[in-house]
Amino acid sequence: MKNEGSLLSIKRIYYRGKLNSCNYTCSYCPFGKKSHLIATTQDEQAWNRFITAIEQWQGGPLQLFIIPYGEALIHRYYRKGIIHLAALPQVAGISCQTNLSFSADEWLDEFPATPALISKIKIWASFHPEMTSVESFVRRLHTLYNAGIQVCAGAVGNPMAKSVLSDLRNALLPDIYLFINAMQGLKSPLSVEDIRFFTQLDNLFEYDLKNASAQWTICSGGRSSCFIDWKGDIFACPRSQVKIGNLYQNQILDPLLPCRRKVCDCYIAFSNLTNHPLHRIMGAGAFWRIPNKPFITSVFFDVDGTLTDAQGRVSESYAHALRYIAQFVPLYLATSLSMQQARRKLGKTLFSLFEGGVFADGGLLVYGGQSQCMPVELLLDINEESAKITAHSYEGQVYKYSMLVYDKEERINILSRLKEKPYQVFYKPPLITVIHKDVDKRKGVLHICKALAFPLDQVLIVGNSLKDWEMMSVVSHSCAVMNAEPLLKERARYTLNPDRLAAFFRFRE
Repeated sequence: MKNEGSLLSIKRIYYRGKLNSCNYTCSYCPFGKKSHLIATTQDEQAWNRFITAIEQWQGGPLQLFIIPYGEALIHRYYRKGIIHLAALPQVAGISCQTNLSFSADEWLDEFPATPALISKIKIWASFHPEMTSVESFVRRLHTLYNAGIQVCAGAVGNPMAKSVLSDLRNALLPDIYLFINAMQGLKSPLSVEDIRFFTQLDNLFEYDLKNASAQWTICSGGRSSCFIDWKGDIFACPRSQVKIGNLYQNQILDPLLPCRRKVCDCYIAFSNLTNHPLHRIMGAGAFWRIPNKPFITSVFFDVDGTLTDAQGRVSESYAHALRYIAQFVPLYLATSLSMQQARRKLGKTLFSLFEGGVFADGGLLVYGGQSQCMPVELLLDINEESAKITAHSYEGQVYKYSMLVYDKEERINILSRLKEKPYQVFYKPPLITVIHKDVDKRKGVLHICKALAFPLDQVLIVGNSLKDWEMMSVVSHSCAVMNAEPLLKERARYTLNPDRLAAFFRFRE
């Protein structure tokens, strides 16, 4: 790495001042026990000293993250300093952890609302149900978000607060990522239901729940990122206690000193691991805990097991997500179901949100007012008493049919006859399903994308089965749902449920 061993190799800095008090008194937080009236003179002096050092920075662009022990943004000197730092050309971005107890409107009035400046500022907002209401928290967060500031929201995964956390998720815009931190100090482990609940709110909850083994050889801490305290002492990350330099004494770091920790037990620590799945899912936004949000111009969804649950139903949260996304980009289906079966599964209202798709594994394509049907002929002379035939057609052409055949000898006879036909045959006794031999979902997706000029690097495909991988692999953004087959989750770039997609992808310019 260029400049390794030098402070100039650093690209990302976490800063924590001398502040160790808060205006909130949350029962689970040690800093809530200290009055926010504690003198802040030393903290302000340390903060100004840090700002001066960044003003004189000679290295490359910096990303800065303020992670106070307490609430910083109720103090004007922090708000003023963040604005000043954001305006510096050497600062690429700056964020701060906050409980949002300050006035968002007043802060916005304190600085020139230029798009270039606002785009540099991020907010990590923590919701504390003991101290504020969902309505008040969401109103302040949305004020910042609507002003153009990138935000994320988070809360501690307290099993006693599940109802209010559900209210929080429902009140937040779908575009805003809500993370759940695993609660420390619980008298008993989280139940399976608790874990399921928190994972539904935050599809990345498992990473915070399990943490990660410390792996010094693949850690960016002390190499391209570091933690700096109020004295200027430098550490690999906030969890490390091994000092590797000082911001105010020299430009030399000793990144070869291992942090000596066995576990990366907080988000900031394990997000420094360069091979962590967070980087694949969140991109460059992993530093801020704000997904990077690649731009998407169309979305293809599988149906069974992807949009529907084990009972074949679409949850209201999924339906709401589909309605939301459909406002901005065209939605398509990519399913083994026929068009009629998909309409019946989703219901007329939800089905109408889709502008077409790949049906019957590609036997029928519907898109942009056009269609392509690959017909199959029904077998003649089938004993209707021993075989129930269901044909699926479009504009008079049969593109898929199935036969429910209970007699074993009759099934063998039918399968033998089908071998002579140019068909794909799917056999799951007593059901035999037939489609054209030259179709599959991958070809169907590629055909529609080419016909409608959808760039493959702006297409998102969501599925649940390893069979979906063939079509998912042709686009840049493949997403397995949370209950997908394990092998698909290993291959897909993302593992997210449909109702969380808006927090990880950008569906509008």
